[in-house]
Amino acid sequence: MTIPRDEQEEVRDRWKMNVKFTLRGRQFDKGPEDLPKAAKGLKPSRIQKYSTVVNGVRYPIRQLVAALTGVPAIEITSQDAYRILHKLGAEIKIDG
Repeated sequence: MTIPRDEQEEVRDRWKMNVKFTLRGRQFDKGPEDLPKAAKGLKPSRIQKYSTVVNGVRYPIRQLVAALTGVPAIEITSQDAYRILHKLGAEIKIDG
């Protein structure tokens, strides 16, 4: 299956764009290039259901969003993390 050229360009452009979002009343402006920076040196915690891969390592989505924003993981819902990472173009895996 071939992806139409305009859809390929849209996906490429999406990876270049920053995403503005609000989490627990705080505003953030992050781009896909911020994910590897947030994951650098981060030891993955136990994955319960949702995960994503950054730099070849699987992370729980709440842990990665906590590292990305500085908001404690306990304050982040899976729904928040899923929404943010999806907007940044991350592929979310569902375990179990």
